[in-house]
Amino acid sequence: HQSNNPQFPVAIQLAIFLNHVGHYGNAISNEDVCRWAGVSIGSVMNCTNCVMMALLAKHDKFIFFPEA
Repeated sequence: HQSNNPQFPVAIQLAIFLNHVGHYGNAISNEDVCRWAGVSIGSVMNCTNCVMMALLAKHDKFIFFPEA
């Protein structure tokens, strides 16, 4: 986060992310999420990217093949 603007609360970022990825294919666009959340398109993209990066950072800790 390299901006003078504060980030949205985590709950808001997660809600925007889940709304965005919870739709398949062309059922939703950045503009649709923007209107739903009442934020800018840039904010939708930033929230989606921040949550995705947080999830990917935990990937190896929580996603693995069970040992036999």
